[in-house]
Amino acid sequence: MWKKGREREKMMLIFTLGVFVGGALIFWRGYGISAATNTLLSEIGYKYLRMEQISQLLSGEYYDKEEFLSGQKNMIENATKAFVDGLGDPYTSYLDAEQFSGLQTELEGEGQIEGIGAVVGKKDYYIQVEEVVKDSPAFKAGVLPLDRIIMIGTGETKDLSTMEAVQKIRGPKGTKVQLFLERVEKTGEKSYLEKVVERGIIDVPSVRSKILNQSGVLLGYLEVSIFGDQTNRLFTRAISELLEAKVKGIILDLRGNGGGLLTSAVELAGHFLPKGTLITKTKYSNFKPIDYQSKGFGELEKFPLVVLIDKLSASSSEILSLALKEQLNAQLVGTESFGKGSIQTLYDFDDGTSLKYTIGKRFGPKGTTIDKKGIQPDVELPFDFTGYVEKGIDNQLQKAQEILAEKITKVAEQ
Repeated sequence: MWKKGREREKMMLIFTLGVFVGGALIFWRGYGISAATNTLLSEIGYKYLRMEQISQLLSGEYYDKEEFLSGQKNMIENATKAFVDGLGDPYTSYLDAEQFSGLQTELEGEGQIEGIGAVVGKKDYYIQVEEVVKDSPAFKAGVLPLDRIIMIGTGETKDLSTMEAVQKIRGPKGTKVQLFLERVEKTGEKSYLEKVVERGIIDVPSVRSKILNQSGVLLGYLEVSIFGDQTNRLFTRAISELLEAKVKGIILDLRGNGGGLLTSAVELAGHFLPKGTLITKTKYSNFKPIDYQSKGFGELEKFPLVVLIDKLSASSSEILSLALKEQLNAQLVGTESFGKGSIQTLYDFDDGTSLKYTIGKRFGPKGTTIDKKGIQPDVELPFDFTGYVEKGIDNQLQKAQEILAEKITKVAEQ
């Protein structure tokens, strides 16, 4: 994602729909518009005019003038959210000041939150889970991105604002919150779940690293939870420590990584892929396609590599996983990834709110489609939640260590 004021790869965001509500001026700048499209645009124009008429009627004739004036701000906010939600795109949304501030903090790559470790937002009059922090209480309880929170405790969420929902979900460490979820599977089937989540304090650094000893073979472990502003700096520092320890192979853990900044993922890919190597292909609605290539030194190119992915690995983490698989023959271990191949950008408004919206799609170096399909791992292995919670055993990481150590041993024997 890009943010207003940041480098946007020298591209300008162009809106072809212009609206001047105060003067009831609506126009569309298009090329080769069909008769059917013209009819649709006329209908849209009429609806804009109707909104203006409603505003004028209420302003002039509503009985309680003070009530109208005090409620007007809330009316406009709700109308704006509903307008954007009408697209039906789960990744396009109008963010209020609190939501936008939370997203900014998350993309900085460092921080600490108190609660269940889930990012939520308003969608279609309900509260929707947008991201889940790995190892957080929500993660351990099995809460997933795009789950719709129908009820919090005994109260429905359809009339709650995002801020009100967050206030109900957050709470002191050790207390519990009951969530009733609606989940739509890839088949389109709906299921309803009850989750009781114990709140905690969640540390959210974007990069964690450690040295693993697998039968005498030293392995470097790198976990990336999100691609933020500081992620490449933290990743570079972690790499230096692992190389100093003389590790023989690398495990890159992208489980639970819901994405973040595309540019950050491209920077990380540069540590594995030498300069000029294609990382991802992107297509946009209003811009020319862009092929993102490595600008790094590929200092980890020669190291045997295993990448861990799961159903929470999405967006930029899928791009990185696929690039390493297709360009470096990295082995993927875990479960099928989320399947988010769309690209969002942010437009920041002066009042602290922001519009997050879809502007394109991304593909693997070989043109592989990710969106709504996900990436299949080379070694399919479901995560053992029971073993992890009760015994602290990460069966997927164990498998990655075994595979990597075997690779290193075979190379040494040649």
